[in-house]
Amino acid sequence: MKMLRNGLAALSALVLGVVPGMGGEPLVVAATHPLMAELAHEVGGDHVEVIDLMEAGADVHHWEPRPSDLRQIQRSDLILAAGKGLEIYLPRLRDSLAGTVRIADVGETIPSLRIGHDAVFVCCPHHAPGSIDPHWWQSIDNMKRAARIVADELAEDRPDAADEFRSRAADYVNRLDELKSWARIELAKVPRARRKLVTAHNAFAYFAHEFGYEVIAVAGLSREQSNAPQDLARTIETIRRTRVPAVFPEKGMSARQIESLAAETGVVIAPPLVADGTADAPLDSFEAMTRHNVETIVAALAN
Repeated sequence: MKMLRNGLAALSALVLGVVPGMGGEPLVVAATHPLMAELAHEVGGDHVEVIDLMEAGADVHHWEPRPSDLRQIQRSDLILAAGKGLEIYLPRLRDSLAGTVRIADVGETIPSLRIGHDAVFVCCPHHAPGSIDPHWWQSIDNMKRAARIVADELAEDRPDAADEFRSRAADYVNRLDELKSWARIELAKVPRARRKLVTAHNAFAYFAHEFGYEVIAVAGLSREQSNAPQDLARTIETIRRTRVPAVFPEKGMSARQIESLAAETGVVIAPPLVADGTADAPLDSFEAMTRHNVETIVAALAN
């Protein structure tokens, strides 16, 4: 799908007889997260060439640029990072680039949820209160904010196309407004007592905060943080006490602990959710990911 978007953009430019990027060559944007690449495509249009560094199925918590990626990064004009501490390699990358390529932390000014304070989820004891949850893209409102942020970042390097960037961002925001209206109607079909997401790792707090759900996660904020036996026992007790009807594995993550929970409690294992935006087609866009997650949650919890 991403290659198709690039191809269509190039074909459109040839047919119209224009050169991508009003200032000549297109702005080369490297994205350290697939959804940041999507935002660059949506907002930048024909004015950008997007380098999507992370392959489908990658673990966003552990991926780091390879030498081939670094060569791509070095020829870019701008790097879009998800931010909020997700890309632990960013300080080293910034030092190695020595100011030759600008890095934009898209999540920096997006409101954060913190464990034990304002996040409406139950977390494993491995995380101290106050830790920032980096999965901000699970909020539709946050993706709307991100589109405007990306428009401003692109405009900084291509001021002659600023109006178009902001217009395209506004169009994308309108689509997300429609997506949120649909999601709110669908998720309201789940009775309030059943609005609990038992998930493989703690990636859905922003989603839960936006739609009035509670997350009960088996593991922490990243995929590798497995709960100790006493923590799993606590999760099992919570499932039994609250009569949760279903548990949710995640695409790209082992379902072993979810299967153990289901075996212990007798609850249904629902189809996998998409947490980190790295799924294969046809779920490799924010809108497709969100629709899939909403439909999966409603089907599992509504009745």
